[in-house]
Amino acid sequence: VGDAQVPVFGKTSAGNPVIIVGSYRFNKDTRCKGPKIRWRCVKVPFGCRAAIYTVDDIIVKTVNAHNH
Repeated sequence: VGDAQVPVFGKTSAGNPVIIVGSYRFNKDTRCKGPKIRWRCVKVPFGCRAAIYTVDDIIVKTVNAHNH
């Protein structure tokens, strides 16, 4: 029995893309161009290094290095 979280793609109130996985929120890295996108945890200003990588909205890699 796993505790896999289903990612939810959405938009912020400002219209920016976001992914929500469990209680964590990830914003799109604005430097990414093309089909491969890095999504960074919203707590990155506080040192969180967690990230999600997608290709055409399919998650291909996760880095679950949350510090919170």
